[in-house]
Amino acid sequence: MPDSIKLVQLYPVPIMHWRFFAQQVGVDEGIVRGLCEKGHLPIVHFGRHRFINLARLTAECIAQEED
Repeated sequence: MPDSIKLVQLYPVPIMHWRFFAQQVGVDEGIVRGLCEKGHLPIVHFGRHRFINLARLTAECIAQEED
């Protein structure tokens, strides 16, 4: 049987607004906001706007999977 193939599908941008991220993941906005405030999700601030750093989150997930 051939080795399994890892497929990683990435969004075309490295960041995503936290509210849109909540919709895409399928969780309540309050949960995502709390995860951001506690440092569980990597974020980037542009002024007063908060974005999820998808590039860093993806890299962390891949690294965690390899451990």
